[in-house]
Amino acid sequence: MKIAICFSGIVRGKVGRNIEHIKNAMPEADFFYATWEERQNEMSKELNCVTYPEPNVTYNAWTDIDPKHIPPHHKYMQYRNGIKNKLGGVYNNESLNHSTKQILAHAYQLRDIPEEYDIIVRIRYDVVCGSRVKFEKYVNQAFKEQIAIGFAIRGGRYTKMNSFYDIPHKYTTLESDISISRDWCWWLNDNIIIHPRNKFDTEKVFQYDKEKKLWPAEYGWYQMLSENDDHHCVYGGCSIERFVRDAI
Repeated sequence: MKIAICFSGIVRGKVGRNIEHIKNAMPEADFFYATWEERQNEMSKELNCVTYPEPNVTYNAWTDIDPKHIPPHHKYMQYRNGIKNKLGGVYNNESLNHSTKQILAHAYQLRDIPEEYDIIVRIRYDVVCGSRVKFEKYVNQAFKEQIAIGFAIRGGRYTKMNSFYDIPHKYTTLESDISISRDWCWWLNDNIIIHPRNKFDTEKVFQYDKEKKLWPAEYGWYQMLSENDDHHCVYGGCSIERFVRDAI
């Protein structure tokens, strides 16, 4: 087993610290860095990032996908309706217009990663790991079971950075008890994703984007990496850095 840690997206945040933390969490891995040509900065140049042209996505993955092809998930429908009806608040975030670009960035980068790497770890630059956390258990699980495993924290459910909680595989509806996590069905946590290389079909990503049916964000990662709902989601271990004061 050979592990490639693939940073992609806009190079921002406490990048040096975040890289050191993931090196400590996965010391056996090799590191690869990519960003958009149009978003290069001093940090990206220091990392010698490979660059790709930022795609011009011509549809909003929350509102413009044909209803026959959207995820059957109530959270998605809430966002779809909120954006379409201009309800404001969380539905008025400009970044929602770019929710497929993270998946496209990973597809561009993965095409250029040497074939010898059979486990891929996708991470964004502004994600920080707990300083004492180790991912070995989940790397081995992803390799042995040939599944994708996604990580994040969730305020109100689990916010510990140096431990993990395996999310039960339960389907939910709007009426489901609030104690049941909504972060597994039709969804793959995406702060860090560990997946077998052969689970991610880069050409399928580009084809779905061309056909305007690539789902956004966590839904899109699920769409590209889960087969018959064989994926797994975990709370803990890492977070987008703006959601935590420190990783200790």
